[in-house]
Amino acid sequence: MVRQQTKRLPSWLSRPMGQPSKLHTMKNILRSRNLHTVCESARCPNIGECFSKPTATFMILGDVCTRGCGFCAVEKTSTFSPSPLWGEGG
Repeated sequence: MVRQQTKRLPSWLSRPMGQPSKLHTMKNILRSRNLHTVCESARCPNIGECFSKPTATFMILGDVCTRGCGFCAVEKTSTFSPSPLWGEGG
């Protein structure tokens, strides 16, 4: 059986992955503060690029979203009440 070679994307279309050390640093900062980002929850393929800058889009109500966009991987809920401690670090 002859194996076909997979076509690669053109070089102008591919993006750098970012620096792994900066990615891990950013993830550690987010974990230590119990923060959730759209980048992680949506499984964004560009997370390395953003986190290495360091940039992130935060989800202020936790790790769920009430919008329910069909293209997004964020966990969805139709009803959600924020924590009574929201805004106080809780």
